[in-house]
Amino acid sequence: MNSNRFRALFMISTLSVSTLAAMRCQPSGTAGGAGTGQVTSGGAVDDSGVAPVAAPDAALAAADAGASPWASLSMDDLRRMVREHAVSELRTHAPALDVAQLAAYTTNPASAPELSGKAVDEVIHLAIVELTAGNPRAAADWVSLARARARNRNSAFVANVIFSESKRLLAGPENAAQERALTELFAAMPLVRFQGATVAYQLYQRREQLDARLGTIRRAMVSPETAAAVLTTDGVLGSMLRGRDRYMAAIAAARAQFESRPARAAYAFSTVDLARDRRAQPVHVAVWDTGTNPELFRAQMFVNAREQANGRDDDNNGLVDDVSGVASDPDPNSTALLYNPGAETITRYGGYLRGVMDLRAGMASTPAAQQVLALVRSIETPAAQEELDTRLDAIGEWAHGTHVAGIMVAGLPQARLSVFRSAWAGESRVYHHRGPTDAELDAEDRNGTDIIRYINAHGVKVVNASLGFSVEYLEDELRHETDRYRTAAEVRARALAVQARRKALWSRVFRECPQTLFVIAAGNSNQDVVEYDVVAASVTDANNLLVVGAVDRFGDWALFTNSNPERVRVFDHGVEVDSVIPSGERVPLSGTSMASPNVANLAAKMLAVNARLTPQQLISFIYDTGAPIAAPFNGRIAHEERAIARARRGR
Repeated sequence: MNSNRFRALFMISTLSVSTLAAMRCQPSGTAGGAGTGQVTSGGAVDDSGVAPVAAPDAALAAADAGASPWASLSMDDLRRMVREHAVSELRTHAPALDVAQLAAYTTNPASAPELSGKAVDEVIHLAIVELTAGNPRAAADWVSLARARARNRNSAFVANVIFSESKRLLAGPENAAQERALTELFAAMPLVRFQGATVAYQLYQRREQLDARLGTIRRAMVSPETAAAVLTTDGVLGSMLRGRDRYMAAIAAARAQFESRPARAAYAFSTVDLARDRRAQPVHVAVWDTGTNPELFRAQMFVNAREQANGRDDDNNGLVDDVSGVASDPDPNSTALLYNPGAETITRYGGYLRGVMDLRAGMASTPAAQQVLALVRSIETPAAQEELDTRLDAIGEWAHGTHVAGIMVAGLPQARLSVFRSAWAGESRVYHHRGPTDAELDAEDRNGTDIIRYINAHGVKVVNASLGFSVEYLEDELRHETDRYRTAAEVRARALAVQARRKALWSRVFRECPQTLFVIAAGNSNQDVVEYDVVAASVTDANNLLVVGAVDRFGDWALFTNSNPERVRVFDHGVEVDSVIPSGERVPLSGTSMASPNVANLAAKMLAVNARLTPQQLISFIYDTGAPIAAPFNGRIAHEERAIARARRGR
């Protein structure tokens, strides 16, 4: 999403709040590549051909001279780069779309073919170009086209800030007319979409905030993606900021309308507690994450009695100190099953955890969300922005796995819990603004081998892994390595190489642990996991892998959930899910990271009542007994009572 600086894949890496607002107006991250066409201001196409789109020659020359490559680029240069790249990418991702008829499609969206996620990204990039060039009508038309023809129906309200700012400008110069136009736009949204659409308008209040964000973007390589981020921040959000008082008035008016309407009934999620089931048997489960506090689950922790925490391999199984799990961290002083970011970080930033997740779930009006918005509004420099992002990411890494574990063992006293801590799973700390080296990828492989060995040695039956990354995320981090990469093609090649290594690792884990069910979170970028190659969710050669998406409290797809009709067929509750964090406090958090352990918990309960079930049977029973999700969405919501009843019948 947006420039991908908002780490939108999983909760462990989604705590950069200042960019969350921008994701409401930008598309998902897009791949770099060559441009072969140009859209003029009116939408017509020039097929005379252009040079491959990378940093313009002037920008490269500036970099060679030691100056910032951004210094030589005007807004027109950035618009040209984004426009040419968008048309080129549309030829790749929407081959049925006639680029010579783009303008005609905006006047008659029904005549356009269905658009994939990456095609929608590029249509929104064209909207950004038009809005920042002073053409709000064209910008609104591009957004309308994307919304009407998006294959992913969760994109029906994509690019809210671009669309609303276009509508505000089209309403004319009078404040009252602009406020009426915005109120009408907001009030026409479903409530949860309206709540999610209000973040940017509440967050950005001063130009200094945008300048701080621009400073962080311009530290990365010049590329079509970073150019789009600059256009969005400087042009779109800058324009929105000038009309902020009209936005706030319209939000208040629309909220009053929503409050006057009948409340929508919440979805009745099915939950089973096996605490009184005397026939239920122990089942060994594991949480693969960035760390979990074992002290909170002491009564349910698996303990390898043949191993001692003494730095030796006492049971000669090739693993050292595998008492209750394994940990991998490049910091030799960080070997515990729980990552500790330090007392100062926990004390100062731990209280913002819920607010960040409320914002990600589209709930900007909660007290916790307002507290976070106030914090982020105080940022005025790139250094302060970087500091805040780093601290919040650290809090996410600290809290995430424990929250997941709490969900996974709820209502299941028969669970015996192991912890797999992989520091690289969060990336935001280990690989901050860079990609992993080959040596670090080798270390990831060794960590995977250790986990395979542990699973098979100790009979782990269900593993939850709420983690993963897309190629676009990797590219965004690699663009910060300006001393190593000069072109988008170089960045893309490295990202693909890293992704291939990681996909091979996950495939090996699944293949070498055939008796174990792996439950993987789909991700939080509103993307197709196959199209965007989200690893591990996109692995296709495993029959013991279940990828889970998130639904909100009404049983609809959550605003953020990734999807794919073939790979993400099971969904569960992933918005405001209550569980414990390492301090012992209970906090409701949101994400597919929360939906996934709900399903892993169900699978473990099914094994507790019928230990003979195979991973394939678990997947089949969970899907077959699920409740179909109402159109326009697809998939099924896991139903615990029916699934466990089905498991019992097989006993």
